[in-house]
Amino acid sequence: MAFTPRLNDTGMLNNHIWYSDNPFYPTYGLPNCTCYSWGRFWEVSDPLGSQTTKPTLPTSNGGSWYDDVDTTVYQKSPELNPKLGAVICFSDDNGGAGHVASVEQIINNGETIVCSNSAWGGQYFYLTTLSRSNNYKYSHFTFQGFIYHPDYPPEPTPVGESKRHKFKWVLYARKLRNK
Repeated sequence: MAFTPRLNDTGMLNNHIWYSDNPFYPTYGLPNCTCYSWGRFWEVSDPLGSQTTKPTLPTSNGGSWYDDVDTTVYQKSPELNPKLGAVICFSDDNGGAGHVASVEQIINNGETIVCSNSAWGGQYFYLTTLSRSNNYKYSHFTFQGFIYHPDYPPEPTPVGESKRHKFKWVLYARKLRNK
């Protein structure tokens, strides 16, 4: 499935994944980072709006999502290893509720990422550009980790290759020679 980044708020207003079918609506609704990220995670699974299976992401404050996520359902990582569609989680250096956002673009192998956001009492939708060189720190928010989207999971950690048998065809050629 091809990933389509969300770079503006087109199609969000009154969309059921951010409104009627979102667990943060109507108590919080938008603008709110948790309502937005929960809905965006669902939208990534279902860009055409036909799927009815909702995410089972946490319904706590953004700063608690990383600890509260069900790791039997979703993979998470504190490593600076972004993946498209992932939720990026932050604690608040000022003691607030934290923040969550959605990874939309990965530039230069993760040196820079573009995230879509919403903010309680603030903007309905906005983009942030974060840098690996400062550990994806954003304003007064400190990176906790990523919750990976199951449709765009992290690649498995590469296993060290044997220098002697780097290519599969080498093994095939040896089998032919031995016949």
